[in-house]
Amino acid sequence: MRAFLYCRVAHDDSFALEHQRFLLQLYAKQAGYTIIGAADEYGSGLTLERPALQKVTDAVVAGKVDVVLVHSLTRIGREWGMTQSYIDLLARHKVKLLCIRDRLLFDENGAAPILTTKNAECPLQDTQIL
Repeated sequence: MRAFLYCRVAHDDSFALEHQRFLLQLYAKQAGYTIIGAADEYGSGLTLERPALQKVTDAVVAGKVDVVLVHSLTRIGREWGMTQSYIDLLARHKVKLLCIRDRLLFDENGAAPILTTKNAECPLQDTQIL
């Protein structure tokens, strides 16, 4: 599975950004995903007009991605309607959105909780590091 990692924090906090990236890389490695790209940024979650998110979108539209990994759903956006529109864009391209902290998987069938490795490709069993 080809994964694109996306990390965002609202304010200049390099530790938080690095921590998100570390957790996503660990998750991808344990799941056996191939990381084909990663994008990090500081910016508001009140808009989808963000350079790093556009980088993810470009890879999705080009058919290079099977799953987008984020730390939590709020990394995509803070307003549900806007976030849902991005999830819909991913679904139209048959790309999953996996939110590791929230333990949620979004795909063309909607949202599903990640409960076990079998049903949701969730290799991280120790929720303490999330």
